[in-house]
Amino acid sequence: MNQLAMVSDASTFLKVELNHIQRDKGLITDIRGNGTFIGFDVESSELAESMRSWLQKNGIQVSRSGPRTFGLRPSLVLEPKHCAALRDAITAFHPNHIHH
Repeated sequence: MNQLAMVSDASTFLKVELNHIQRDKGLITDIRGNGTFIGFDVESSELAESMRSWLQKNGIQVSRSGPRTFGLRPSLVLEPKHCAALRDAITAFHPNHIHH
C-alpha cells in the first residue's frame, strides 16, 4: 500500500472513531476535515484545556486551533494504530480529570 493510501485509510478510520465518541460520549462536536487536516470542537475552553492536558499526559500531541477547537495535523506516517491511541485516550478522558 502506498503512503497516500495509508494516510487516507487512517484518517477515514479516525473520523469514524471520532464520530463514535461524539455519539457515545458527547464530548466532541463538529468533526470536520479530510486527510491529515481534521478538526473537532468541545463545549468550552476549560474542557479543551483539560482534554489537551490529558492527551499530552497520555503521550498524544494535539494542538488547539481555537478556544474550543482541536486541529489534528498528523504526519504522513499516520497509521490506524496512532488513530486508535487517540480514540482510546479521548474515550478514557472524563471532564473531571484535573489538569495542570
